[in-house]
Amino acid sequence: MIRLLLRIAYIADTFIETLIIIRLLLSLFSANQLNLYVQWIFSMSDIFITPFSGITASTLVIDNFEIMITPIIALIFFAIIGFVLSELLKAFRHD
Repeated sequence: MIRLLLRIAYIADTFIETLIIIRLLLSLFSANQLNLYVQWIFSMSDIFITPFSGITASTLVIDNFEIMITPIIALIFFAIIGFVLSELLKAFRHD
C-alpha cells in the first residue's frame, strides 16, 4: 500500500515538473497569453509556483532576455521531492 501511494505521489510530482518546464518554455518563447492552452498551463502551474514567489527577484534580465526565477526555484524543489520519492520507491521494492 505504501508503495502504491509513493508511486502515485511520484507520478503527480512528474506531472508538476512537466507543467513548470512547459511554462518556462512558453515564457521563454513569449507565447500568446490569450491562447487557451497557454492560459491553462499558466493557471495550473501557478498553484505550484506561487508558494515560491518572493524568495528572490522574480525575473533576471540579460540583454533583453528575461528569465523567470521563481519557476526555476519551484522546479528545483519538485525535482528534489521526485528524487526522494524515487529513492523511497527503491527502498520499498520487494523483488
